[in-house]
Amino acid sequence: MEKLSVLVVEDDPIMRELLKDMLYQAGATLITDCEDAASAHACFAAEVFDIIMLDLGLPDADGHQVMKDFKGANPQQHIVLVTADDSIESIQKAISAGANGYVVKPYSLEKIQDVLNNFVMINGGRGDRMH
Repeated sequence: MEKLSVLVVEDDPIMRELLKDMLYQAGATLITDCEDAASAHACFAAEVFDIIMLDLGLPDADGHQVMKDFKGANPQQHIVLVTADDSIESIQKAISAGANGYVVKPYSLEKIQDVLNNFVMINGGRGDRMH
């Protein structure tokens, strides 16, 4: 896997660090993290990310709206929603709104590896799509 950049948007500092650690273990090479929607929007405007791992429950915005904002600016952006809500309705809403994946907390290395592998598979084996 070549360079793979990930934006992690997670308000819980413990979960954010856990996710970052698992992403590094799974092969991500460049990880930027944000704790809220405002900082995520700033990061999104400043850089191109291969994958955005987006928590649905942010303190300053609904994750679904943040995803719509990002997809509106870049319809090809690969976004994986992360949440504790494992209801079928929530998963269906996320996928129908354009999410490329959905990971239910707590994170596992296997789930995170699947996310990265899925991205690489979709993008023809490349992890450096637009760098």
